[in-house]
Amino acid sequence: MKMNDIDFRNTLVKALELDRTTPISEKSKVLSTLLKSNTYIEYTSIFTRQEWDTYCAILHIQVPVENYELIKKAEKGLLSIAKKIFGKQGDHYLTDIETGIIVTSHEVIDFSGISVTDVVTKAIEDAELFMRDGKFDSAFDRVHTAFHGYLRKKLDDLGESYEESDTLNQLYNKLHTYVSSNIAADQSSIIKTALRSASGIISSINDLRNRHSLAHPNGSIINSREAKLCIKLVKDLTDYIEQVV
Repeated sequence: MKMNDIDFRNTLVKALELDRTTPISEKSKVLSTLLKSNTYIEYTSIFTRQEWDTYCAILHIQVPVENYELIKKAEKGLLSIAKKIFGKQGDHYLTDIETGIIVTSHEVIDFSGISVTDVVTKAIEDAELFMRDGKFDSAFDRVHTAFHGYLRKKLDDLGESYEESDTLNQLYNKLHTYVSSNIAADQSSIIKTALRSASGIISSINDLRNRHSLAHPNGSIINSREAKLCIKLVKDLTDYIEQVV
């Protein structure tokens, strides 16, 4: 019975952790990288040279590009340990190891529905480029710009005045009346409460952009995870506004 790929990877990590004889530099980094790797065994039809009628199996370890050289240098030691774990699986012996790179893809949150002005469209295009590279901290600033321009355009279309210096929160509060007027009567009190809460979220997003984004020379920059959360909150709000205003 062939060993499950995940079980094999986890056993390899444990064996490496306990091993005291195989020389592997930066062992702790290798261990943490292996745990995040895409590891699988390829069973080939290539004959081995160690036993009649047996075939080669290849251990593939795919890792992020920044960890490629680390695992590449550790291949010899990893293969030595992996061979002991693998033994003989059916007609196969583990004979080779191949390190590859995981192709990383990042979610691109779609804001094309709010491309209401040239400035907003440009900000969205920039944000999408950053998101494709996983740079959500940089995308966050561009989404903030797009959201600001979007709210202004919505108020322009409604003939509602605002000041050039108005913040996101101030713009949203001026739009809030129009949003609230289109809520179904049987749900209005609950939804209006939620929308008032959204004003606090927008205020926090504005503060994060001003104090913790790359828009200004801030000492502390928002983490990618939290930046992505804020971007998704803006996405949900703009989608809702588009439906009701």
